[in-house]
Amino acid sequence: MPSYEYRTVEVDSQVMVAGLGGDVSPPIEQLNELGAEGWNVAAPITDKTGETASLLLQREV
Repeated sequence: MPSYEYRTVEVDSQVMVAGLGGDVSPPIEQLNELGAEGWNVAAPITDKTGETASLLLQREV
């Protein structure tokens, strides 16, 4: 049975709002680097208002 390790990446909740412009952008470069290290996004983590505050990542160890 595989084992996993987990970590989180904080995101600006405004990034997750569809159609929002401006200079807010998702952490694409950071996620690409982590993906190259074997990390996958497992789930969003929301705050008490329901906005995405961070992403839960996992990778097999």
